[in-house]
Amino acid sequence: MALSLGALLAFAGGAAADTLKAPDGDLTTTAIDLKLGPFAPGEIRTVDIGFVLTCTSTSHMDPGQTITVGMDSAFTDSGGQFIAVTDATVGPVPKEWPAEFAICPTPAPTFSDGTPSVVTLQAPTETGTDYKYTVMYHRAFDPFGLNDATAIRQATVIDLYLDVVVNTPPTLTLPDVAGGPPVEANTTGGWTADWSGLGATDAEDDPDPTPSCDPVAGTLLALGANPVTCSVTDGGGRSASGTFDVTVQDTTVPTLTGMPGDRSLTIDDPNGTTTLTYGAPTAADIADADPAVACLPASGTPIGAGTTKVTCTATDHSHNSSSASFNVSVRYVAPHTASAVWGEPVAGLGTVFSANRGRTVPVKVELSIDGSVRTAGDARLTVTPCGGGDAVTMALSFSGGRWNASLDTTALVGSCHTVAASINGLQAGAFQLELRGAEPLKANGQTTTTTAQPTKTPKPDKTKP
Repeated sequence: MALSLGALLAFAGGAAADTLKAPDGDLTTTAIDLKLGPFAPGEIRTVDIGFVLTCTSTSHMDPGQTITVGMDSAFTDSGGQFIAVTDATVGPVPKEWPAEFAICPTPAPTFSDGTPSVVTLQAPTETGTDYKYTVMYHRAFDPFGLNDATAIRQATVIDLYLDVVVNTPPTLTLPDVAGGPPVEANTTGGWTADWSGLGATDAEDDPDPTPSCDPVAGTLLALGANPVTCSVTDGGGRSASGTFDVTVQDTTVPTLTGMPGDRSLTIDDPNGTTTLTYGAPTAADIADADPAVACLPASGTPIGAGTTKVTCTATDHSHNSSSASFNVSVRYVAPHTASAVWGEPVAGLGTVFSANRGRTVPVKVELSIDGSVRTAGDARLTVTPCGGGDAVTMALSFSGGRWNASLDTTALVGSCHTVAASINGLQAGAFQLELRGAEPLKANGQTTTTTAQPTKTPKPDKTKP
């Protein structure tokens, strides 16, 4: 047992002369009682006794001086014995210590550097209380700078008291998880150690000693087996310990979030395919911060007509997995076709209509989609030079049971043009327009000649009804 230097004031003067009336060599005795606590019968123990220097009066130690505290005698009448007692020292006194004849400041300074007296004793073999061991120390000091022959001696008596008990080891209660089934991971990477149920009792200690475990509570225990050691030591130095394994497992499946819903697609070729596209879901897991997610068929896969089931699976590091699915239905839809029946004066699909340049041609046309006559929708007339060039587009209006437009040929450049009708984006039909007469002048006064080309009817747009 070691005593703190600050806990034991073996003498109370900055120099021992501070406790004397005059430097006449008288012996002054200070008595101190110290309770050591319980010993086992016949136990041998070492006790460190330290000393503290406190400034009092006006006679002080010289800076740099060291006080030696030596043993005068040590005895006991309790049946035990002293085995060894060493001297103690206090010093060297610091240079900041009050000068000779100076009054100590308030609060009084103290100084405890030095070496303790090491007392080794053996307790009696019989149980009992307050067995007394006495050590008388002396210390020499020279407050007025006299030589050692005239130095003043002062004594301190230390009375040590101890109890002798039959010290039994403490009883350790291991945490609830000791010897139990595996624990489930509760955080990323494993399980946060919880030593609920850990405790200890002791017949001699009051209060009972406090046990501890290594690793400490709150430590992250990884997946798998983790060794744990718990121990407790009582006031008499007796101890108890226990070791066990905590197996951390992860059996919780990850959770999928953001799963796509069922959807429908169309194709216009009964033997064709379309591209399956979707956003992949994400997954969360208690123990795994980044579980893997895979879906089959993958986004970007071509699929044909029918119902395709897409299954997404999330898998964590412990191979726990969860799955969810959605369906993609692909339906064949025949392409839409449009047709045009031209009225007078054009009168006839795919015919060549001739007109004098500058004439306004009345265009009359009946438009159908998939054989059904349309009386409403987005109907247009597009005029394109046969040899290529900028096209002119105008709207068709419905009246009188047909679609109508007035085509002014005055500004048309070239003699050959393709005139095409469309309904809701579907090409319905076209005729070739041949213009006779002089062409309109360009800005420089020259005419433009365009070579007639065969009429080209664009392919129907199958994507719009």
